[in-house]
Amino acid sequence: MNFKIWHKLALLLIIVTTLTVIIGIGLSQLSFKSGFKDYLNKQEQRHLTNLSNNLLTAYEKNFGWEFIRDNNRLWFFYLRPKPPQFNTGIDKHWGELPKDDLKFTDSMRMPPPPPPPHFPPRGDGFDFKNKFPKIALLDTDKQLIVGELSDKDNSEYYPLKSKGGIVAYIQKERFTGFTDHLDKMFAAKQSNAFLLNSFISLILSIIIALIISVYFRKRINALTQIAQQLTSGEYKQRISINQKDELGQLGIHFNTLAETLQKNQQSQQQWIADISHELRTPIAILKGELEAIDDGIHPLNKHSIKSLSQETERLNKLIADLYQLSISDMGALKYLKQKFIFNKLIDELSECFFTRYSKKGISLRVNNSIPDYFEINADKQRLYQLLSNLLENSLRYTDPDGEVLLHCMENKKEVVLVIEDSAPGIDNNKITHIFDRLFRVENSRSRSNGGAGLGLAIAKQIVLAHQGNIFASPSCLGGIKIACIIPK
Repeated sequence: MNFKIWHKLALLLIIVTTLTVIIGIGLSQLSFKSGFKDYLNKQEQRHLTNLSNNLLTAYEKNFGWEFIRDNNRLWFFYLRPKPPQFNTGIDKHWGELPKDDLKFTDSMRMPPPPPPPHFPPRGDGFDFKNKFPKIALLDTDKQLIVGELSDKDNSEYYPLKSKGGIVAYIQKERFTGFTDHLDKMFAAKQSNAFLLNSFISLILSIIIALIISVYFRKRINALTQIAQQLTSGEYKQRISINQKDELGQLGIHFNTLAETLQKNQQSQQQWIADISHELRTPIAILKGELEAIDDGIHPLNKHSIKSLSQETERLNKLIADLYQLSISDMGALKYLKQKFIFNKLIDELSECFFTRYSKKGISLRVNNSIPDYFEINADKQRLYQLLSNLLENSLRYTDPDGEVLLHCMENKKEVVLVIEDSAPGIDNNKITHIFDRLFRVENSRSRSNGGAGLGLAIAKQIVLAHQGNIFASPSCLGGIKIACIIPK
């Protein structure tokens, strides 16, 4: 049988609750029995204390124990629990009688004690002889004066002292537990109450466990449903978050995942559309040129061949850039890092771009504070591509008679490269997107300037591959400022 998680949760709660109730019953029963026995023992000790005090008082008034010897009726009278104001009214009379003539007169005779309470037969063999523990009064030689002797091995002796000396002993059976029928009935009643309360608690706990399981099942089902929708490509659904617990956090992550997948889907669709457009443009130009040559509109000469070659090179560069981004995303783009003198790279770039910048009327200045002997551990070809893309971007989108600055700095941990250009600039709300693939600002930096908007995206991939960072911000020259930080 395939148990679902809410089944397991409910079963776990029920098992834990049941074990808790069972352990609670056992501990409660043990605590009750121990406490109740202790209570009964203390009650018995208090009764013995009162009995001792009363017997000693009578002993001192009657000058001995002859007044109670073999008088079980009077002994029983002393054994009965007395109210706090109890005072044997016969003690003063006994004190006035001769020791050898201690007997009850009719006026002194107490009424017979009430018969013991009658309990209906229980059928469990209960013996009323065990209603009270055996107790007796013994002389100093431990000979019986009055009462019922118990087994010596199962007895306790309490001395009665008068004027500093022992005048008698009280012999009592050791307290071994519930001997009184009422005590047993009370203990049994409490045990039954414990069981009933525990059973009710168990039922309530099971009901609560089921309610909790159903509650969590609904929340888990909501997560399952959104997961199924994400699997099927539906990214618009969101989970309503009402709790901030772990499932609530999981729901937030699901919503974030759905939002990310939705954005990626939209980005992918836009990516495919932009690539199709970028590929269509040079292909359309090539097709038009070839058709014009085929129809005799344009002659097949060096000029037409050069035009076809330029469009072919543009298409080839676009495909190469797309391929480079694709393998970079897959982590398959290889980097060969080794030490080289950094200023040699700057010299090669300057030699390549100074002429091109001059033809467009743009001033290129290099502010290099890096020492000539400085070496960096990096992929020289990729760093050349990085700076080339950045300088190419500034060349393409900077107005004539503008200015471009290249700052090169280094410290103990990293190399900092900063490229700033003059107008036109980019709005602050769009400048964070210039590293997005195929992103171009359609007004000042438009397609008429060429390029597919992949150069800065590739530059970002190269910097990240060197565990560095790249940032863009407005430049004080009127254009944009791009800073690259590359660890040594």
